[in-house]
Amino acid sequence: MTDARRQSHVDEVAHLVGWRPGDFRPELDWAAVERELGTPLPADYKDLLTRFPSGGFRDSVEVENPAQSAAELATVKRNNDQLLEIFADPDTGYLTRVSYRLFPEPGGLYPWGSDGAGGTFWWITDAAGPDTWRIAYNDRDDWHEHPGPMSKVIHELLVSTGTDNILRWDMTGKPVGFTGFAGERMISYPAP
Repeated sequence: MTDARRQSHVDEVAHLVGWRPGDFRPELDWAAVERELGTPLPADYKDLLTRFPSGGFRDSVEVENPAQSAAELATVKRNNDQLLEIFADPDTGYLTRVSYRLFPEPGGLYPWGSDGAGGTFWWITDAAGPDTWRIAYNDRDDWHEHPGPMSKVIHELLVSTGTDNILRWDMTGKPVGFTGFAGERMISYPAP
């Protein structure tokens, strides 16, 4: 995919939720975030989270923003490490019937978001670079894949009008919007 196409998914997400340019500015630069997390990150993810703080899209995708602040980066790193540890435990059974491996193994899964109901979104880090990583979603019982990028997954969930989405949730009647936190104030878009 070209940079313009990835950019268009991020632009479409911002447009759909009524997000204005400049509503948020991260405190950390992405090179520092990638060093701390120990992996390069996809360009669309960095573009989206340069615009949005940690928060949720349409009450179906929650994304923590590691560039938001040093405290948020520490939280993302801790949460990701905990998820990797939980999924690595054979007693949980998450990886028993699938061929997935976990980061930092080559091609390993690396978490980027959740559904707020116990499901987790992952990158499948098996391609030459992060901009071609596919998406895996685990809803505690099943795994589903999407060709990516993550901004397209979010866009598709924002425009979904039924169950034809990675979550398999009926999105009919779910309001399209974004709710996040920037510092101590809650931000909801579109504004009520």
